[in-house]
Amino acid sequence: MSEIIKHHGILGQKWGIRRTPAQLGNLNKKDANWVKKKSDKVTEQARKKSSKELNRYADELLRNPNSVNKSGKLSSSAINAYNKKMADLMSQSVSNLRSPSGKVVQFVAKRGEVGVMMALADEGYNMAQLRNGVWASGRVAYKKTVLDKA
Repeated sequence: MSEIIKHHGILGQKWGIRRTPAQLGNLNKKDANWVKKKSDKVTEQARKKSSKELNRYADELLRNPNSVNKSGKLSSSAINAYNKKMADLMSQSVSNLRSPSGKVVQFVAKRGEVGVMMALADEGYNMAQLRNGVWASGRVAYKKTVLDKA
């Protein structure tokens, strides 16, 4: 008689390392240290890589008559559009960069002033959920799910 080998796994289940909460905590510490050491350098390199295209976009944006208020200041919609474009370009320039835990580096637009914040997100995270961005103070303006603000 031949025995039939039975497989008790779940179809489509991923096999591999299962991490305990303690191990995940260590990865979060590694990520935090990595961000402290690398965030300024990563942000500066991303700005340099995206500066030419961003300058072209800024010129195009300033040609639009709706981008300037009656008082001569930039409108909030123009600032938000510029920040969103900056975050997209900078995220593209670091698309192959990963943190020690495997999270992807993304840039999130600030609200209220010109600029972006570096963030670590899980693979496949929908960055469109961050449409409210980050407040000028650095406080996150959205509900935290699988994103860590750096």
